[in-house]
Amino acid sequence: MENKPMKTLKTITLFVLVGFVGLFGYANIRQLSISEKLKAVHLASFTLKGNLNSEEKLALEKKVSALAGVTACSVNREGNIVSVIFYPEQTNETTLASLLSNQGKLTVTQKQLAISGGCPVHKVNANFSAFVAVLDIRN
Repeated sequence: MENKPMKTLKTITLFVLVGFVGLFGYANIRQLSISEKLKAVHLASFTLKGNLNSEEKLALEKKVSALAGVTACSVNREGNIVSVIFYPEQTNETTLASLLSNQGKLTVTQKQLAISGGCPVHKVNANFSAFVAVLDIRN
């Protein structure tokens, strides 16, 4: 005859194991959303110090956009902020900053963007989605 604590431990262990197997099955059977099928991109924002006329701003934007891995580049109207969306496997912030310096004519500093905030309910959902993505062996 088993004692009560051992039976309780076995029941809890079985419950957790069944829950994990069910979550693992869900992670690998569910249909991936369109955004989950896309490669991850990064956003970097830079502050420029120096004088740029409108032709130089356009040329700088085109030069950065032509870089491998860059999906979008935008220079604001004043020419002092540049935002770039890129694939981190193909390029990085250092390469972007050196290209933006325009052969040393401009001083470039990377802006630190906020990485947290928002609704706590969305954070819980994001954490659950991240956990499910880790269990997904299709990727």
